[in-house]
Amino acid sequence: MRPWAVWAVGAGLVALAWGVVQITPGEDAATEPFVVRTAVGESAVARAFEVSVTDPRMGSRAVAGSWSAGGTWLVVDVTVTARDDERGALLHHAELIVDGVAYRASERPASIYRQQLAVGIPRSGSLAFELPAAVADRTGSLTLGLSDETRLDSLVEVPIDLGALTRETDVELSPTGWTTP
Repeated sequence: MRPWAVWAVGAGLVALAWGVVQITPGEDAATEPFVVRTAVGESAVARAFEVSVTDPRMGSRAVAGSWSAGGTWLVVDVTVTARDDERGALLHHAELIVDGVAYRASERPASIYRQQLAVGIPRSGSLAFELPAAVADRTGSLTLGLSDETRLDSLVEVPIDLGALTRETDVELSPTGWTTP
């Protein structure tokens, strides 16, 4: 084989190796969650649950019955149903991710966070997120799932433009309860 042909084949193999490295998924790709994206007001079907997020609202005080707390609060209403098994069917994962920082749903007010779900019977309620005032005008992604361990499970992701929401003084959390399908 001629020397120029050897060099051409070698350069071609190096370019091919570079291409393989570029398209090979990273180490985390094997365990990433399966994300189901939806919008506010639309229903999303994940592996073990179905959910819809409605009425996001911001306020300087969250109110749930006789409980209240000041701060910067995002409250969203959620309707969620287990799909095929009630064991372990609790809304364990509820995070708002803004600029790469995750804010977990507050456990302080009575809410649908970590409440038992039933197959075929929707459960409605609210989730409350206490946020720093500095992120109140940004866009975030609400992620919901049945387990804190999200690897290889499905997550529902709902984008929320916090800056577009009207600010209220008090934001009331809806009572958690069963609803008719």
